[in-house]
Amino acid sequence: MLLSLCTLLLTPTRLLLTLRRGVARLAVAVAAVAAGVAYGLWGLGVLLRRGPCGALRWRVRDRPPPGLADGTFGEHRYLRLPDSGLKLHYVTRGPTTAPLMLLLHGFPQNWFCWRHLLQEFSARYRVVALDLRGYGASDKPPGKENYRLETLLEDIRQVIEVLGTPNRQGEVKAAATGVTAAASPKCVLVGHDWGGVLAWELAARHPAMVEKLIIMDAPHRAVMADFTACHPSQLLRSSYVFLFQLPWLPELLLSLADFEMVKNILTGPWAGIRNPARRLTEQEVDAYLYSLSQPGALSPPIHYYRNLFRDTPIPREPPPPPTLLLWGTHDAFLDPRLAPALHRCLRPGARLCLLPGASHWLPEDQPRPLAHLLHHFLEEGDQHP
Repeated sequence: MLLSLCTLLLTPTRLLLTLRRGVARLAVAVAAVAAGVAYGLWGLGVLLRRGPCGALRWRVRDRPPPGLADGTFGEHRYLRLPDSGLKLHYVTRGPTTAPLMLLLHGFPQNWFCWRHLLQEFSARYRVVALDLRGYGASDKPPGKENYRLETLLEDIRQVIEVLGTPNRQGEVKAAATGVTAAASPKCVLVGHDWGGVLAWELAARHPAMVEKLIIMDAPHRAVMADFTACHPSQLLRSSYVFLFQLPWLPELLLSLADFEMVKNILTGPWAGIRNPARRLTEQEVDAYLYSLSQPGALSPPIHYYRNLFRDTPIPREPPPPPTLLLWGTHDAFLDPRLAPALHRCLRPGARLCLLPGASHWLPEDQPRPLAHLLHHFLEEGDQHP
């Protein structure tokens, strides 16, 4: 009797939640179609401007450009994850006994975007720039289901388990209490773009694994929806997210005219880079196109976005480690006003630094100012709010 009454009382709430999910899915579907039409018109313009032969032609890069596959920026290694057996590629530099600094890249890049930080911090840290699942030289399992957020987070957790620095505080506490316990591995976690999205949630779910957290131009899912509702212009900046919900069309548009859209995202007007001296060279762009141009390599990065609107639980508590939030004031894809909104949701002592004139591509746009801010935070970040 009591159970039936509770079920009856909860029925309106369940109906409202179901209705809310249905409306949200419909809104995403409508936005995806609208984005598909808009970007499709851009693709039609490319087709008319270059002709069918020029627009529909893209080349597979046979040789990696200098610096991508050689040892210029560090040692290339592979790690096979214990649970899934997935093989991940990473580049490492610095003493193997030093604390781990784990770098997570975003879309459409790979480990190469961290080449400056690999050189800058290798004297003090064991710096590891990871190719995320589906990117670069890491394994690319087929199918959208292999790129769910929970799966991506588990990849990173296992990487820290294998490569992380033992938590000496845990060892001291265990010795003081007389309890035998293995020291939990930890790292300084640095994430940009999609790597930042993963870093936000990894630090919230596994705080003992993250000694310090550094986020560059990456939203937190718990803040992004509310911010977009108050700032509709963010919908235009994020229009590509809705395009990527569609099948096959994003892959076609990205590859048109030998990846003209990708080049525009990284170096063209869409990139938001005001200073021509900071734009990537053709060889640097090819470090990303080399991987993306391989057969079947475009879909895995897009699958990250195709799983973005799944009903994955969002951690509401801010990450407990000392946190540094870095943002370019000329980010073309994420409204700079999002940075203060994120900062207000963090714990006291978290730091926010806006880089004047910097674009979304912070690791490559302003490597020297970025390194200075990171050095200061890593040395004093837990002492200065």
